[in-house]
Amino acid sequence: MKRIIPIILVATILLVTAGACGQKSPTPTPDTRATVQAAMAATTTAQASTEATIAAAVQATVLALPTATPAAEYVSMSEEELAVLIDQAVADAAAATEACSTVATGATADDAMTPEEVIMAAVYAELADEAIALAEDLIYIYLDVYGEVATETVDTMELALELLLVMAENTESIDDTLLEIYAILEEELPLAEEVITQLEAVAQLAGVDAAAVLAQTEDLIQVLQLELETRAATALSVQPNNIATDRQEALRSALGYAEAVKGSLADGKLSASELANVAQLGANAIAGLNAVGGAQLQQLTGSISDLTALIARGQMPQAKASLGKLEASLGSIPSLPSRR
Repeated sequence: MKRIIPIILVATILLVTAGACGQKSPTPTPDTRATVQAAMAATTTAQASTEATIAAAVQATVLALPTATPAAEYVSMSEEELAVLIDQAVADAAAATEACSTVATGATADDAMTPEEVIMAAVYAELADEAIALAEDLIYIYLDVYGEVATETVDTMELALELLLVMAENTESIDDTLLEIYAILEEELPLAEEVITQLEAVAQLAGVDAAAVLAQTEDLIQVLQLELETRAATALSVQPNNIATDRQEALRSALGYAEAVKGSLADGKLSASELANVAQLGANAIAGLNAVGGAQLQQLTGSISDLTALIARGQMPQAKASLGKLEASLGSIPSLPSRR
């Protein structure tokens, strides 16, 4: 049995896309005419001109794909930047799924389908699946990095993830049904009404789920921004529990804070225990510097407060830069004890 879009064609499209973008990309509105024509040609003339038809289909599809953010850049984003990317990816996945639903239901409006209509719907299903997968991947990254500290935002993203997984199942069901229809058409057999009904039902369900995931993430950024401010305020409100009694001890306290920050940033994740430790050591260092550090060292307390707030807000790239400045300032103090 032939597949709707030859396996080698789909594999080549994915390989080219991965090489060009470094990550799956949302694709709500492809150049379907060019893609369908190329896929039809690949199916009907595969033995005569396989390489040429595959190249034409791949080119038509890749040109329709927007450029995705390289995977390596995700780790250099702040928490809010990553959330904004997720919000857009979810919107793209919903749009691609809605487009797939519209094409599939539109093709069955006359209770019949042509091979070209089947292929067009299959292309939309494939592209919707790619967009959904990207949104899923980004949410998993967020949960891995900030899952312990972003309670309300995590709740929203986990619910969105559940809907995306259902959407992925729906697009897979659409593709399976289209494959069944294509096989029937290829054998020139009559198309049973129940098969058309099955496709219409799952396509309509996909559209409903697309609307649901948009509704779920409608306030995602606002929820996150509020949570970030609350998290920062909580971290900065921690009271000291160990205040230095002399200048050298105050310096050691500040250095211990800097080491704790460096450790919290090392793995690219933010745990609840790391944030609590940084907040406590920061409060201790600030209290010690204010009490016995003198005018020169008291100037560092603002940097420590700002650094704690950056970490609490998930601004990891900015926190790394701020840490470097703080370490430089501490290292420039003549009486600073050497590190071990």
